[in-house]
Amino acid sequence: MADSTLDSELLILKDNWPGAAGEVKSACGIPTGGFTGSTHHNVATPKYAPGEKITVWNDSGDAGKPGMSTFIYLFLETTAGPALAAKQFVVPGSATLWYSVSNDPDADSLVVEGSLLAAVGLSAMTNARWGWFWCGGVCPEGHVSALGGNYGTEDNVAAGAVCTNDLTADSIGLGPCAADTEKAIGFALAADA
Repeated sequence: MADSTLDSELLILKDNWPGAAGEVKSACGIPTGGFTGSTHHNVATPKYAPGEKITVWNDSGDAGKPGMSTFIYLFLETTAGPALAAKQFVVPGSATLWYSVSNDPDADSLVVEGSLLAAVGLSAMTNARWGWFWCGGVCPEGHVSALGGNYGTEDNVAAGAVCTNDLTADSIGLGPCAADTEKAIGFALAADA
């Protein structure tokens, strides 16, 4: 089966990561330079606590659908897999560091199919770097324009719960929740294209 796509405005992520998010009521609480600012995103030394979360309002006047969006601060581990780019899913890649993630669907330590924890890369990132990831709510296109557009699916997503799946394009994407062991990480408002 060939991979397909789902538009960002038809996807709502479920934040399954531990901890509560601090809610930002104004632009004053958003990290300097936005969520992809060079002082804190794609950096070797963390500038925020591992797993820190921030929830912001996505204004449809800027881009995307209106609603709340949650970001989480995670560590992109070193893998032999594809280089991380915007709109790529990551899942935990370490048995000991819950905040260490990977986008490599072939890594032995990952539970890609139906992982309970999933997030989305905001930009290209170097391995072994810290940065922000989208982990809940509507797609925050108003804050990170690179997140707008199509997300990879298994070509069989229907409206309803979605899970992480290993795509034929050697990446982690979305698919239906096929078994009791697969946990929903989001909701598709329509079928994939």
